[in-house]
Order: sequence, then C-alpha cells, then structure tokens
Amino acid sequence: MFLQGAFARASGDWAGLLRVGESSGLRAFVERELGSIPLVANGGHDGQIYFAVARQPLGGEVSAEVVDAGYRYRRILYPLLAGAGGLIGGRALLWGMILWSAAGMGLATAATASLAHRLGLSTWVVAGILANPGVWLSVQLLTPDALALGLALAGMLAWLNGRPGLATAALAASLLTKEQFALVLLSIVGHELLTSRRGSSLKLAAAASLPLLVWMVWLERRMGGGFTTLGNLTLPFGGIIDSVPGWSRQGPRDFLFGVLALTGLAGAALTTPFVDNRLIRWLTLPWVMIGVVSSSWVWGFGNNALRALAPAIVFGAMALAVVVTNRPESRLIEPR
Repeated sequence: MFLQGAFARASGDWAGLLRVGESSGLRAFVERELGSIPLVANGGHDGQIYFAVARQPLGGEVSAEVVDAGYRYRRILYPLLAGAGGLIGGRALLWGMILWSAAGMGLATAATASLAHRLGLSTWVVAGILANPGVWLSVQLLTPDALALGLALAGMLAWLNGRPGLATAALAASLLTKEQFALVLLSIVGHELLTSRRGSSLKLAAAASLPLLVWMVWLERRMGGGFTTLGNLTLPFGGIIDSVPGWSRQGPRDFLFGVLALTGLAGAALTTPFVDNRLIRWLTLPWVMIGVVSSSWVWGFGNNALRALAPAIVFGAMALAVVVTNRPESRLIEPR
C-alpha cells in the first residue's frame, strides 16, 4: 500500500491508479462511478478495465466498450472479489481493488517466505517478490498479476505440505485470476511425474483447471473470445527481436522496464541448468519458455513484459538460492 500511496500522490488521487485514458471508451462509465478523476494520455491502462468488469461481472454495457472482452473477462476473480460480485461500486469498489491487490502481494510474500523455510532456502528469496518491479507495477496499476501470483504460490505451498484440498482451491483461484498461472500447475505435475504422487497430481490438475474451463466455455458462448490467446505467442525470440529496437522510443521508464524484464528472464534461464533440484527446475523453466515465445504484444511495452514475466524473477531467485546453498534434492521434494 506504500507503493500504491506513492503512485496516488503522484497522480493527485487514489483513482489515478486506474489509469483511465482521455480517449478511453470506458472513461464516461468510470466518471459516472467516481466523478472527476485524474486522466492519462490516449487509451489508458488495464485498471480501468477491471474496474468496469467488477461493476458488471457477467457482462453488460461495459463489455461492448472493452476491447477483446472475452479475454479480459476470463480473468474474473480479482474484479469479482473487489466488487463483491458487482454489488458495490464507486469509491468502495476502487478501495476493493486497492486492498485485494495489496493483499495479493502480501500473500505472495508470505507464501514465498514459507516456501523458503519449507525448502531449506534463505529467506532472502522473498526479494523475488519485494524487490520485483513487475509485482510493484501490478499493485500500482491494479491488475490481477499480484493476486494470481500469491494464490499460485500459496497453492504450491499447500501441495508440498500435503494439503491437496487447499492446494486445489488456491490453484483454481489463481487460474481464474490469470490463466497464465496454469504454468505453476504444470510445474507441480511435471515434478510429480516420477514420484508416487503422480496420480494425485493429475487429479489436482484436472480439479484446479475445471472452474476456469467452465468459465471459458460460458464466455465463448456469451461474448466470444473465451479461448483466445490474443496473439500473445509467436516463434521463439520473435517478440523480443521485434520489440527491443522500439524500447528506446518509449522513454527511459519503459526502456528500463524492458531491460529489467529481459535481464530477469536471462538470469532465470542461465541459473536453472545449475540447479540440482527437479522441483525448482520445473518451476522456473516454463516461465523462461513462455518469455521466449511471447510476442511483441507482451514485449512491445516494458511494463507489460515486466508484469507478465514477474514469476520468472521469483522462481529465478529460488533457483539462485538453491545453487548458492547447494541443498540436496531429497530435502526439497519430500512432502510432509
């Protein structure tokens, strides 16, 4: 909330976190809810979209104004929680978004600290959350990333601690917050394939994925785009090659964000081969791979890449901690 408050002071109002654009089709809707608010140039950013989705979680007038509505509505849990299922609006809804986003960062930090203890790693791995600019951007721009990350880490911790019911609920919630975190579910299954828990992990994957699948089918029938990837994927390194030359034209801030995202991805990729632990490798490699095949829709703007690939920095920090501490694999993979 300190990060959010600093951003709010810079914009002149807490509503500045929504980044409502001067030319946004959602501007009139948000202003009806909040009155006069700070505006940004052009179309603005994603916070305004999730504010509108929170007000009308099953679609409505705002879905016609949201570009790629099915894709945005697919990430329903954050706005659903913030708006109490569409029952609250105005400043109460704004504060719901602020608090749930901050809570997501808190949950991610607590889960990472617990995972570090569980895996015998230094608690300095929480720097992967607290010093992660991608997570900072999520809480300052009121996007689902921080909450999805916290739920995914909590689900993984619950699985390692032998609590499959809690793991299923947390991982299912993370997928409904941002479907990209299916990679964490994939990591768990990949890690367990050579263990006695293989069958249980497959059941976990099926149960945790079912709510998102049902929601996507409903969205496809209701407004279309329930299964779209929105051009986020391309040939390996294609998005990076196409985007890097344009970063210098976006100003120093976005250029720095792009460099940080690329550095975090490269660090995770270079560290992972030296990790003598299957679990950490399975957690890190999928995020490296998704970064490599992400298109210019992701890499084109530094803040987008940094938010989308923030987990690569988190798991890269864990991989580095494993290398530095040289923990034996048996200490890391046995569930309680």
